[in-house]
Amino acid sequence: MSYRQHFRHFLRYRKIARVYLKYGVGNVIYTLGLDRFLPRASVQALRKQYQPEHIKAIRYCEAATELGPTFIKIGQLFSTRPDIFSPVYIEELEKLQDRVPSISYAEVVKQLTNELGHPDDIFAEFDPEPLAAASIGQVHIARLKSGERVIVKVQRPDIEKTMENDLEILRELAGAAENRSEGLRRLGMKGILEDFSRLIMKELDFDREARNTERFQKNFANDKRVVIPKIYWEYTTRRVLTEDYIEGVKLSDVKEITARGWDRHKVAQLGTATFLTQILQHGFFQADPHPGNMLIIDEDHIAFIDFGQVSSLSDLRLQNISELLISFSNEEIERAVATLEDMGILTEDVDLDAFYEDLSDLMDVVGSGKIGNVDMNRLRKDFLDLAYRYNLRIPAYLTSLFKALITVEGVGVKFDPSFNFRESIEPLVRQVVRDRFKPENAEKFLRHKYYTNVRPAIDLPVVINRFVHNADQGRLKMGMQISFSEPARRSMIKIVNQLSASLIIAGGLVSSALIIQSSDPEFFVSHSVVGITGFGISLLALLIFVISFVRKG
Repeated sequence: MSYRQHFRHFLRYRKIARVYLKYGVGNVIYTLGLDRFLPRASVQALRKQYQPEHIKAIRYCEAATELGPTFIKIGQLFSTRPDIFSPVYIEELEKLQDRVPSISYAEVVKQLTNELGHPDDIFAEFDPEPLAAASIGQVHIARLKSGERVIVKVQRPDIEKTMENDLEILRELAGAAENRSEGLRRLGMKGILEDFSRLIMKELDFDREARNTERFQKNFANDKRVVIPKIYWEYTTRRVLTEDYIEGVKLSDVKEITARGWDRHKVAQLGTATFLTQILQHGFFQADPHPGNMLIIDEDHIAFIDFGQVSSLSDLRLQNISELLISFSNEEIERAVATLEDMGILTEDVDLDAFYEDLSDLMDVVGSGKIGNVDMNRLRKDFLDLAYRYNLRIPAYLTSLFKALITVEGVGVKFDPSFNFRESIEPLVRQVVRDRFKPENAEKFLRHKYYTNVRPAIDLPVVINRFVHNADQGRLKMGMQISFSEPARRSMIKIVNQLSASLIIAGGLVSSALIIQSSDPEFFVSHSVVGITGFGISLLALLIFVISFVRKG
């Protein structure tokens, strides 16, 4: 790293520290080691402040918003990690939104020229006013020379470099956090930041978004209800995306849909059924869904747009999720726990008796009456509370799925107060479970069970023989981890400190005595003061140490 880069990093570090100080989030400052960039008096004053957790969560999000798009994106990604943040933080992190001014038309033209050539050679019309602006890019309506009306998504100049620099700093801060927090070291915070960095850099690649769009086209090729925009590859690069403009009403615009006289019940069924198809049949769905990304063309047709953030579910994950949903629907707690174990969500140290009881309470909420009458957002919150309490390993795809299901439920209820979520989802879930027994899927399922259950049992004699052989040869290695309670840890530190002090005092006494008793007259004359002074100080220290030791025990 060059001197200039070091200096830029230093300025950014200081900026980050000052913003967190401004919002009073001392826990973040200490954990990330940012206190070294702040005046000591300010840090000490912050230590004395008390804030309720929900206030700290709000201020953390306000700080992230001020620090810009990278911190907003990281915050949004952390909202999928209930194993790191409490539900109070998760709720606030999910509210993080891009709040950025649009870039000028001159900058848009410059970016288009760099990527495609001059816009006048490509577009017959190009609206200089953006249709929408976000942290990564903004969208304009245009018309190609060949006559097609299109949407052009243009990346912000230098956003890639800005995000790369911020992500590099965040990875360094994650290392500092691991050094200061045993819990974050066990979680592997540096690895988490590496994963998040890859996800963010993928979102900067518009080529990838275009490929995602075409995959959705293939998935819905035989579904006449759904329209996916066509990609114009000759006008698409890593930083510019050109696709069909689709005329429609955003699903969030209930007033306009009602004004057009469309059947609200049919619109609700259309939106929920097609989005659930993304999840439970295709296993490839929009990871950040909201009604603004769904356009109602008429009461029988819907268009999906914006595929920058997607999640995918393997066949096995789909089966597990379906098992989990059915077990909740039927209130089969043993089936639910077995599925959670198969998914790697339950850890070994979970108190199963207490967990069974709490999970049973959660199932009672789902099973009481119609799930359509249950607040899915509240249900998700209760599940995340459970995950946080028992330190469950909730994978990111599952939290994305929860967000998607909440969107589905929200759309249904918004258009049709009598909307029943269970009636919409159960047929699709049961179809996924039935599909397991198709020959092509049964083979995959049995292969998975072989490698997870049968193969380890076959290998067990080999493992035992290796263990016995190593023990017989004296090569047996055992790893041991000793955990101390906080009082025991403090006692151990005190003993080590006392031992260190006694060794230093003893060393001082011996060294001073050797100087005083030196047989070399010249050496004694030149070093006598040092020897006598050192002996006196060591003797005094020994006396204080002994008195202190006797008094304490």
